Formats: sequence, C-alpha cells, structure tokens
Amino acid sequence: MAKKPDRPTKHTDLRRQAEALLRTTNRDVAVMPVKDVQQLVHELQVHQVELEMQNEELRRTQLALEAARDRYVELYDFSPAGHLTLDTQGTIVEANLRAGTLLGVTRNTLIGKSLAGFIASEEEGTFHRHCRDVLTTGMRHTCEVRLRKRKGASCCLFIESLVIQDEPGPITRWRTSLLDVSERKLAEQAMEAQRAQLDGIISSAMDAIVTVDEDQRVLVFNRAAESMFGCPAADAIGQPLDRFIPERFRQAHHGHMRTFVRAAEPARRMERVGTLFGLRATGEEFPFEASISHIRVGGTTLFTVILRDITERKRAEEALQASEAFTRAVLDSLSAHVCVLDRDGAILQTNESWKVFARCNAHPSFAGDEVGQNYLDVCRRASADGEPIAQLIVEGVVAVLGGSQPDFSAEYACHSPEEQRWFQMRVTPLKTAKGVVVSHADISKRVKMGLELEHQLLLLGQKQEELESLAGKLIEAQEQERRRIARELHDDFNQRLAALAVELETLERTPDAFPEPVVQQLTAVRDHVGRLSDDLHDLAYRLHPSLLEHVGLEVAARDHVTEFMKRTGLPVTLTAREVPGAIAPEVATNLFRVMQESLHNVLKHARATEVTVKLSGSSKGIGLSVRDNGQGFDLEGKDARMKGIGLVSMQERMRLMGGFLRIHSLPGDGTKVCAWIPRVKEPA
Repeated sequence: MAKKPDRPTKHTDLRRQAEALLRTTNRDVAVMPVKDVQQLVHELQVHQVELEMQNEELRRTQLALEAARDRYVELYDFSPAGHLTLDTQGTIVEANLRAGTLLGVTRNTLIGKSLAGFIASEEEGTFHRHCRDVLTTGMRHTCEVRLRKRKGASCCLFIESLVIQDEPGPITRWRTSLLDVSERKLAEQAMEAQRAQLDGIISSAMDAIVTVDEDQRVLVFNRAAESMFGCPAADAIGQPLDRFIPERFRQAHHGHMRTFVRAAEPARRMERVGTLFGLRATGEEFPFEASISHIRVGGTTLFTVILRDITERKRAEEALQASEAFTRAVLDSLSAHVCVLDRDGAILQTNESWKVFARCNAHPSFAGDEVGQNYLDVCRRASADGEPIAQLIVEGVVAVLGGSQPDFSAEYACHSPEEQRWFQMRVTPLKTAKGVVVSHADISKRVKMGLELEHQLLLLGQKQEELESLAGKLIEAQEQERRRIARELHDDFNQRLAALAVELETLERTPDAFPEPVVQQLTAVRDHVGRLSDDLHDLAYRLHPSLLEHVGLEVAARDHVTEFMKRTGLPVTLTAREVPGAIAPEVATNLFRVMQESLHNVLKHARATEVTVKLSGSSKGIGLSVRDNGQGFDLEGKDARMKGIGLVSMQERMRLMGGFLRIHSLPGDGTKVCAWIPRVKEPA
C-alpha cells in the first residue's frame, strides 16, 4: 500500500506553485491603484478561504480513503480465502496472510515462490492444466488439488483463478483465490464410506431388504432379496412391489401399507407386520415375516421392508409339533413312570404311567401329577410327615439340578397288604435345558429274583464249601491210599517177587535137576520177574516217594528229575535256591505232585527239547516253576478252557494250601507253570 504524504510538505509545494503562477500574470501590483489592489487582495483572501475549505475537504476524503484502504487490507489479509497474484510463470507476486496459513508458510516466504511447488506430485498435471486454461482463455477457471504434506498446511484446496487485464496487451498477471476444502473432502469421504458400508450391509444382510417409493415401485433390492424371490436386482428395480406378492394377497398388502402410512410418525420407525406371503419368480408362494419403516427424503416418502423367509421355520415348527406328539406317544407307551421338572422343581410334563402311579402310590411323596406343581415342595411336605425316602429324593434332585452330581438313583420298597413291591427312582439332567427327568420303574420282579438269587447263592456257597471240604478230603484220602498201595507194593508184592526171583535163580544154578530147555525158560522167567519187580518199584515210587518223608522236598525232586530223564531221555535242569530243610509234609507233597504232573504234561503234550525246574524259598513261602520250550498253547482258546483232571487237581491242591497256581503260555513260545504256597508260622 502507498505511504501517507506529509501535510507541511504538500502545503509548501502548493505555495510555490501559486507564486510561480502569479509571476506569470501580466498585471503589475506596484502600479495598480489601491482600490484594485484591495479588490485583488479581497479576491485572493476569498480564494484562499476556498482553497483552505477544499484542502480540508480533500484532507477528510484522504482520511476516509486511508480508512477504507486499511479496512481493505484487513479484509484482504484475514479473508477466509487465500489470495495470490502470480505472473505468467506461476510465481507468487502478492499474497495475503490467509494464503500463507493455507500453504503452511509465512506470507513473506511465499513471495517469489512457485505455487506449483506446494501442489502434491500426483496433482501437478491437474494444476498445470488449470494454469494453461486461465492464461490461454483469460476466463475464470476452478480446480481442486491436494497439497504436499507440510506441517500446518491444508490437505486439499479449491482454486479459482482469473487474469488481470487493466490495459490492452499481453497478460502479465493473474489472480487466484484458495479455499480450504479439507473438511468438506473428509466429510465427502466419510459419507462415501458410510454409503459403501451401508451398501455392504444391505448387500451382505441375510434378510431381504426392499425399498419402495410412494408408488410402491422398487428402489433397493439386495442380494438376499434376489435369492429369496429368485429375481435379479436389475429386473426388480423400478418394478411394482405387487410383482412379488401373490394376487390373492395383494389387496390385504395394500391395506397394510395404507394403515402403516396413516399411523406412521414423521420420524423413521420400524413396525412388525407379522406373517405374509411372497411370490417367487418360479410362481412358488412362501411365508415371510416383515418389518416396515419409512423416511422422508426431499418431500418423498420411502418405505423400507425387511423380509425374512420363514419357510424352514414353519417346517421346523411342524416338525417340532410332530416331534412333541411323537415324544408324548413314546412317553405314554413307556411302562416307567416319567416326569420332567424345570430348574425350580416344577412339573413340566408327565406320562400316563406317572399319573396312574401318583394316584395309586401309597407314598405321598410321589403324589404330584399336575403340570406346574412343584415336585420338590410335595416331597418336602412328605418328608415332614415322616417319609424317609422323600428327603433323599429332594437331596438327589437338588444335587442333579445344581450340577454337583451327574445323576441320582435310589431304590425303595412300596409294600401293601396284598403284595410286596419295589421301585427304582432315577434322576437325570436334561441335555438341552436346565431341568431333570425323574423316572420310577417297577423293579419288583428284579428284586424278587435278586432275593431268590441271593438265597440260591447262599445255598451254592454252602455246597461249594462242602465240595471244597470233600475235595480236600478226597486228595488226602488219595495220598493215604497211594501211601498204602506203595507200602503194600514195596513191602508185600515186591518182596514176594524178589523171593520168587531168588528161587528161580537157585533152580537155574542146578543144571542137573532140569534139562537145558527148562533152564533157558527159567532164565527168561527170572528176567521177566526182575523187570516186573523194577516196574512195581517205580510204580510204588510214583504213587508215593518215600524220600519226601525222610530227606525232604529238594532231594525227592532231584531224584524224580533224574529218574524222569533216565526214563524219557528228555534233558531237565533243576535249580534250588534257599529251599528250607524243614517243610510241612502236606506242603512238600503238594508241590511234588505239581512238579510230577507238570513233567508228565510236558512229556505228553509239549514236544519240548529242554525243561527247567526251579525251587525257591523265602520268608513268605516256597515256590515251584516248571518251564519248557515246547509248542505252547493259547490260554484263551477252546482247548485251554477244557482243562484236564491234572490241571484241576494241581489248582485244587494249591487252593487247599492257601497258595495259587499260574500258567503262562503262548503258541510257539513254550509253557511255564508256577505254584506258590505261603509259609505258615509255627504257633508260639
């Protein structure tokens, strides 16, 4: 802006101009008459006053202009828009304060800068086209550009430009105004995002969404609506809504819409309509539920309908009704008395058996049969009346309802003068809801059978004890009989055979008494008698080895193993570890018999090439094991379950002695027989 002129200087200049003008006049004041001089002075004074008045007016005008200029400067600098003056190269010549603020620099920094340097690189093409259009056409042009990121600068500017053409000739200057449209852009972006989000919600909604205008023509038809009605949105937009309503329901639909329009409030409000029927493109009718809302847009009312196809729900309801009928039929067909309770113990459902049971039961605790009646309260009252089972039922039901027990069951008697009856009560939780199922089953037959079975088991136990006693006596009698037969064979028959052999030998040594053929026959008879004596000796030994009574189990076992190898040719290894010298005769006899029977079984069935016998003792008892490398057998097989008398005899021997017998075998892996008898402490 121009600087204010100094007033004294201006007045001096005017005086000089006046004196110069006076000197140019042709009149000489010195030769003029006094009257003319006085007239001239008067005119000069009047002229001076006029000049002073004009000067004062000019001074006031100048002050007004300066004030207006100051106001213009303030408006220019603090305008909401930035103002720039640029040359034809786009260099900033003048700028107001707002322009610096918008561009993020001070005004002084702007002068001499190129405006293009503040424009974002991706917007440079737009700005250059704007500059070209302004300078070539000389007309007003606008554009929107984004600025380079700079602290304090705007994001987006609206630019309006016009050339300065005060004088004819080429364009040298042009002005541009800058307006910050960042917030508007953000609002537009937010609105666009909301619109996109709304479109996404409408498109992805599982319910059909249809918007119609006042003439019932479709404006919005989302994907769910396309799927529901089997019609593309392109074919539905602009079509009347009646196209998707069966003809027989269209009148009712129009009535719904008129009622809704009359009752609708000015603001948007959703109203549920209930069950209606739609029409698919294939001509199929289907039920749906709808909610309607309206909104005023530009003086026009738009109606939005949200539809949900309830075909599957209707089918599910029908299936549920059928299922409930089926459940009722199943419940009523059950012989058990069934009752369903909710989380508070109230009766939800019972079957016919329960009702009959509740009316006929002698226990008041089970008399609840009405739906809604609290079964727990009935049981509590029965408990207060002295029914012991009632309190137990309350505790069981409460425990299952509370989750502290997975289920509960109890058996109780319900006798009458005519008959004795027993019932089993069972409480189980509902799987799909909070509640329990209570059932009472008549178990009288089972209880009576159980009582009878217990009686029979008692008799069986008595018979088993008698059999065990008889088995023990039989084994003892068998051993005694073996000892008797062994003694008779050894002391009588064997001695007599020995005497006969001596007599035959004597006759054989008397050659003169008999001819040679008779001597040969006597020799053969003597040999047969010797073998018979040996066989009788072996038989007597197998029946009862006398070594058991005289030298103990270990020596008797070794002697038997030696005799077994000699007789069979099968190698047998016997090892003994910590075998006590003093063993009760019955213990030694039973272990010896187990070893004897095991070796016999190996010879008969195993096809073994090696056998190992072990005797071992400890402070707790004495054990025996016989192991072979034969063909073995399947313990779970049919042949294994068909035990011979030998195995049964061995097991019974061990049982009578308080011990056990174990057999380990696998096909192809041999067999191992283990026997163990505990040591009995001698009485003090």
